[in-house]
Formats: sequence, C-alpha cells, structure tokens
Amino acid sequence: MLFLAIMGLIVFLLALFSVIYARQTGGGWKFLTLITVLSALVTIYAVVKLPYWPYNQSQQSTRKASSSTSTSTSTSTSTSKSKSTSLSSSQVVFNEASTKRAAATTKLNEENILKQLQSNYQSIGTVAFTKSTKTYTITPTNKKYVKSLKTIKSYPSQNQKAITTITSNFKSLSKSLQKNLAAGYTIQLLQPDTTDKTLLSVQDGQIMTNNFK
Repeated sequence: MLFLAIMGLIVFLLALFSVIYARQTGGGWKFLTLITVLSALVTIYAVVKLPYWPYNQSQQSTRKASSSTSTSTSTSTSTSKSKSTSLSSSQVVFNEASTKRAAATTKLNEENILKQLQSNYQSIGTVAFTKSTKTYTITPTNKKYVKSLKTIKSYPSQNQKAITTITSNFKSLSKSLQKNLAAGYTIQLLQPDTTDKTLLSVQDGQIMTNNFK
C-alpha cells in the first residue's frame, strides 16, 4: 500500500502540473483533469489502507489474537487427546497387571489348600485338584476306610449317623473352600476302588451328589 500511495501521489502531482500548464496554453486539459482525479482517489485509498493508522493496527491485533487463540485451542485439544490416549494406555497396562496378580494369588491359594488337604487326608487316601472344574477330589486308598465306606454304602439305613457325620464334615470343608478361595469350588469323595464314580460331592456348602443312599 505504501508503494501504491507513493506512485499515486507522483502521478497526481504530474497530472496536476499538466492541467495547470494546459489551461495556460489552451491545450486539452479535460483528459488531464480526469487523470488527476483518478490518481488522487488512488492515493487517498492507499494512504487510508496504510498499516500505520491506529484503526488498522487494532484490526491487525484482533486478527492476530484470534489466530493465536485458534492455535492455542488446537494445541490444547491435541495435548488433551495425547494425555487421554496416554491415560487410556496406562489404564490398560494397570488392568492387565492387576488381572495377572489376581490370577497368581488365586493359583497360590489353590495350591496351598491342596497341600493342606493332602496333609489332612493322607491317612485315608490321596487328594488331587482339577483346575478346569475347580474340583478337589479325595480318592480313598486306606483299606480300613475303604471297607467302612463300602459297608456304609451297602447298609445306609443302619449307618445314618455315619452318613450324617461324613456329609456334615464335607459341608464344613466346602464352606471353608468358599471362604478361603471363592464360590464355585467343589470337594468330592470318590467311591472306593473307582476313579470316576462320585460317592459324595459338595459345592459352596450344598450337597450336589450323594450316593450313600
């Protein structure tokens, strides 16, 4: 705009002097007058648009502030998204770590319970644990205990007291498993001389199978 203002001023001055000279000599001054007016308008327009005037500086400041605000907002949004993504990733890692710790704790508790049961029931048989079904299985091997179970099963009406004692003990044991592990674990006693037939099974304190009767 400064260049346009300077050029407009030069053309205006030249045209003005030409008009004065043409008037004095009687030449064609009308065309020169038109050039003078146009150059004056161009000069005025260019001067008005110069950035040195207060109102133009105010407009430029407003545009810069608006641009800065837009850039700041964009940067803030990008930063927020970046933080959100980072937090989400951290949350996933934290959840995975918590799940692994919980699984490790459960496995350790299951193994400790198995060792305790094996120690408590070593005089009557073996104890095994099946992870997929959450089942602790007692297999009678002691000859005296096997004989007692066979007698109870063969004559249940005459051995109701013994049946009640065994079932009560297994209910208490099942509740202990639920308390120390979680719901859904089963304790079962296999029939003597078998590996797949259940004589008694209890889950969460409730009898699931009772083949004494």
